[in-house]
Amino acid sequence: SNLGTKDAKPSVSQHEEKSETIVEVLPSDKQAIGHAINALLIFSCVTVGASSMLFGYDDKVISPIAALEPFVQHLQGINPTTHTLVFTARNQNLIFSVPLVGSIVGAAIAPTLTSRLGRKWPWLPLTSSPLYLAEVVPATIRGAIVTSMNILNLVAGVISTFTVYGTQHRSDSTSYKIPLAVQFAMPALLIPLTFFIPESPQWYISKGRIEEARTNLRKLRAFSDAEVDEELRVMKMSEEHERLLTSDVRFWDIFNKQNIRRTITAGSIYSFNQCSGIILSTTYATVFLTQIGAGDPFTLTVVSSVLVLAGTILAPFLIDRLGRRPLALTGMSLLLIIDVIAGGLAFNSSDRNSALIIAAVSFIFNFVWAASFYSLSNVLPSEIATMKLRNYTMAYTIGCSYVTAVTTTLAVPQLVSADAANLGAKTYLIFGGCMVGIITFVYFFVPETRNRTFAEIDEMYDAKIPMRHWRNFETSSEAKTAVILPGEKLTSGAHV
Repeated sequence: SNLGTKDAKPSVSQHEEKSETIVEVLPSDKQAIGHAINALLIFSCVTVGASSMLFGYDDKVISPIAALEPFVQHLQGINPTTHTLVFTARNQNLIFSVPLVGSIVGAAIAPTLTSRLGRKWPWLPLTSSPLYLAEVVPATIRGAIVTSMNILNLVAGVISTFTVYGTQHRSDSTSYKIPLAVQFAMPALLIPLTFFIPESPQWYISKGRIEEARTNLRKLRAFSDAEVDEELRVMKMSEEHERLLTSDVRFWDIFNKQNIRRTITAGSIYSFNQCSGIILSTTYATVFLTQIGAGDPFTLTVVSSVLVLAGTILAPFLIDRLGRRPLALTGMSLLLIIDVIAGGLAFNSSDRNSALIIAAVSFIFNFVWAASFYSLSNVLPSEIATMKLRNYTMAYTIGCSYVTAVTTTLAVPQLVSADAANLGAKTYLIFGGCMVGIITFVYFFVPETRNRTFAEIDEMYDAKIPMRHWRNFETSSEAKTAVILPGEKLTSGAHV
């Protein structure tokens, strides 16, 4: 599904922010990081972090597999409209949309499973895995460790496209069975390793099982018993603070007059990135490239996935150096221009050079999207939500993303395919129209949160400062000096 390229990360944000407390960390915490890390902690992080590769592989492998002729022959046969081995629009809907059911069910049951069973055994890469990592690593490296799952997700996507690239010339069922076998082998290797990693100490604390929490924290740290006890004390304070914040709030509070602007922005910015046109060059990349006749679609799909990875790696540097609004408006304007160019060239799609140029600009689109729109949509929702409603706001944001994911996944085959609307690459013009609306929304509703504390963000929302004026607005000294646990931010840089 197209959700995979963009939905994992708000759940990361949700779980990172859940551990946040407004207490200062002793200076010794930073000094202790070097000898806090031991072999078991590294093993646990690698094992749990690798689970994101399962989702990344699963999410990206279906696009090239769906373009393999033996796979189409096995499930459908000749397309009655094009008389080629290409899936009909209806069958594309089924193949690409059904996985969303699993994602939706997983997201729905995740809070119950992670609360009752703990963090390690639910084995949900988008929810329990980032939560486990956020809770077991030292605070000052938490942001880097948890967001590394983003990179692993995309690395797995590159591996999946390379795998199918290597099997594409096989004329029998092994062309698609080998990539699927790799997909099943990965959890078979990782699940046994899970038996050897300790449960999250933070989860034990939430259940009042303090001695078990201390035992597991002792296993995960290389420093002294006194330092373990001090970190355990901070964890208990975090749990108590979290309960205090959320004791009198309800989900529907995110829609009250005081919070509605934040809620609209958080839910919209994450969903909108799926309306940019990215689905054509990610989820449907190989099928789409096959339909427009752009060279070797399997080779081009590998290029496409590599550029998404490259853009994502670059994004944290751009976000903190340029700021949120400048990067959003610049990146989205470039995406609009690319949508128009690709859609315009589609009117001459019979020319092979035009098809190649469409493929080329779609790859540029992938890089720009990953470096701007995608990464910003992961960062902004968690930054602008008020602290006591952050979990509810992120749950709403994820819900919005599923609605958009289902809509775009179902709509694109009906627009592109020859047996449906047969627009082909002209579909980019529809997404270009969406981008005009999105850019307008961003100008009026997306704030600049770079180098702002959460207290400053609250102050400016309460004062109803227009979004375009946030960058130069002077907040109170108290808000500027608010302190949060280091490492609790994302790649966002929303810190003092």
